[in-house]
Amino acid sequence: MSGSYRGYGRSALGAGSLLLLIAAALGGGSAHAQEPICETGEVAISVDFPAGGRHDCRVVRDGQVVLTVPPENRPINGSPWYAFRVDAKGRERVVVELDYGDDEHRYAPKISHDGVNWRALRPSDIVVSPDESRARLTLNVPDGRTYVAAQPIETPAAMHEWMRVNVMPHGFSAVQYGQSIDGRPLIGYVAGQGDQLIVAITRQHPPETTGAGAFRAFVEELTAEPDFARLLETNRILFAPAPNPDGVMRGYWRHNVGGKDLNRDWGKNTQPEIATLSAWILSEAANRKTIAFYDFHSTGRNVVYSPPLDSASPTIDLLPHTRTHLDQTLKSPPPWSYNHNSNGGTSKGWALETLGAPGITVELDDHASAADINGIGKGVATALKSYLAARAP
Repeated sequence: MSGSYRGYGRSALGAGSLLLLIAAALGGGSAHAQEPICETGEVAISVDFPAGGRHDCRVVRDGQVVLTVPPENRPINGSPWYAFRVDAKGRERVVVELDYGDDEHRYAPKISHDGVNWRALRPSDIVVSPDESRARLTLNVPDGRTYVAAQPIETPAAMHEWMRVNVMPHGFSAVQYGQSIDGRPLIGYVAGQGDQLIVAITRQHPPETTGAGAFRAFVEELTAEPDFARLLETNRILFAPAPNPDGVMRGYWRHNVGGKDLNRDWGKNTQPEIATLSAWILSEAANRKTIAFYDFHSTGRNVVYSPPLDSASPTIDLLPHTRTHLDQTLKSPPPWSYNHNSNGGTSKGWALETLGAPGITVELDDHASAADINGIGKGVATALKSYLAARAP
């Protein structure tokens, strides 16, 4: 593929069609073994579920299990994703060692018995090697299934169901703007007919679920009534909450099936996920002024990345307005980093270069608290609403 990639035809979706596409988002392109990858005594280890890790497994001394945690390809950001299921016949104590090879432990384990409700594994049950290349987990599992993952698993279908329930009632239409390499639908949401455009996306990188949580908080605050109906009179709002469904479903660390970091492909458009998303955004931006482009991610701390304050954008003053609001309303406001690389391939840079709008990358700590996730997400939306209100005629 190349930068001349031709976009997939866009189509608006009714509720019934969206439900069918949500179901389709769960299927296709599975790279996971359908049998246990290893067994010891009364315990089987499996990865045959959405977002299951790309693990090899072996049983060593005293029944201890070693799982390798390889990336999908290299070079790659150090974001070792793991996810596996323990099927036990009776209550069992299982020791699982995660072997990261040349990479380092990043995510504290979460466990679930239903794949929906998650809790952190006790710190006393986690031993990380001095060089952080291995992590030994002691699991006291009940009879039946126990899921263990780097972060609580949220599939693209789950995010789209959340959007269907919480966003579409506010006047949004679902749009299939493209198709992933594995053939999964790429779905966005749009509302309003105003001459100003606001864009928000998340989950370009599969493991970054705290960023997705802040995106949801942002969306909830932005669409809160009765203010939102008035907002739609002058604004067009576009959301893309799952631009890398293949990477999520395949249990990838960072990339799409094409082996690329999607947040380095903006403007290059070598991957269909970004080629079609950027084409859709550009079609919506035609004859409109783009106010801002928000991209929600996760990293090792809470931080906001944006262009320098002297960047050529008619809405660059949104940046100090947002920072002041967060500084004044949050107990622990995130620091800001101002920079711009016109050739970096990030959504932030593309927004400034192509749309003339400040691209704002909101990064949540991998282990951010619920209070931080909600506070930052809602705070960014509240700042945007007050900024728009001040600009209104």
